[in-house]
Amino acid sequence: MSKRGEHLYYVDLIRVLTVGLVIGTHVLAFAPVPPTVLVGALGMVFHVSREVFFLLTAFVLTYSTGRKKVRWPKFWARRYLFVVVPYLVWTVAYFFANGGPFFGEAFVQQLLTGTARYHLYFLLVSMQIYLVFPLIRALLRATERWHGPLLGLAVLFQLAFAYAVQHQWDLGPLSGWVRAPDALLPSYLGYVLAGSIAAWHRDALVGWTRQHVRLVFGGAASVVALSVVVYLVQVWGDGQPPLQASMVFQPVVAVESAAIAWTFLATGLLWQERRRFGEKLVTATSDASFGIYLLHPLVLQGALLGAGATGLVDFAQTVPNALVLVVLVVVFLPLLYLVSGLLTAAARRTPVSLALTGRPWSRPVRRSVPARGSEDLALANTGGAR
Repeated sequence: MSKRGEHLYYVDLIRVLTVGLVIGTHVLAFAPVPPTVLVGALGMVFHVSREVFFLLTAFVLTYSTGRKKVRWPKFWARRYLFVVVPYLVWTVAYFFANGGPFFGEAFVQQLLTGTARYHLYFLLVSMQIYLVFPLIRALLRATERWHGPLLGLAVLFQLAFAYAVQHQWDLGPLSGWVRAPDALLPSYLGYVLAGSIAAWHRDALVGWTRQHVRLVFGGAASVVALSVVVYLVQVWGDGQPPLQASMVFQPVVAVESAAIAWTFLATGLLWQERRRFGEKLVTATSDASFGIYLLHPLVLQGALLGAGATGLVDFAQTVPNALVLVVLVVVFLPLLYLVSGLLTAAARRTPVSLALTGRPWSRPVRRSVPARGSEDLALANTGGAR
């Protein structure tokens, strides 16, 4: 692991790309078209956003803490401040945005399970990662000579768990976990360990990726093609509905997630080493990524209400489904991303930035202020990797 203070520009691009997949997943979920085979095939690709974000979260946490001694109370205080406050605020916001009846019991249940809106579970899992991260780092230290076998066990666990969820195995006392895995850290333990191991050996990983970019891209393309084939077999061979066949918890999606995450790394490295085209936009979007993640479902909800009121939803029923999907992915998705980013940027410049975006209030910086040290750069680079 190289020097901790180095800013990882490629992580900025990875974060931007992954947020795009997140938004794409939710756009597809509310597309004004029936759940066709094509919708499910697209979902097989967009669904990897969840796993890539867990890989990225573990990677950035491990990189930012390095191998030095960490004051864990300070670590927890900072991390929980930036995730608990927005979690509470947005749980309240989405509870009311969902419409009545507004029962107190329902609010408590949504608060405890992260179900006030379909994406808030991620914050609960992030809190669990922060809690056990000292143990994860201790494990990395204790097994430093055996990270290969540890990674193999992590992969096997994740594949086995995905298969158990896909087929709804009866695991006795653990069956409840299999039926509702979204908000529990053990459901993603393999990704967290893999991301941490990758950061621990960052120099070797980055060096190998730089030398084998074509292999990474070709391998990822093959894995994505394989995942679509598996999906089609489940639909046409096993008779599964497209939504069921494209579910996120299945072994092929786990493999696809690793492949796409590696492709994002290779893409980020190429971008970083080739003049970083559009660097200001990428950096700003990366910095705003957590806020975009938090508020984009509200923007999507407003857009859907507007589309219904203006007759666009009805019009979508009169044109080919494939054309609707193209417009949603090529036009509506980037527009939703842009609006969410602009709203986040505006919120960052207000005293309620922490509550709404999970980041401190972004005040104008005077030229007389000294440049940030390496410690601040490392912390800034973790922002949004949640």
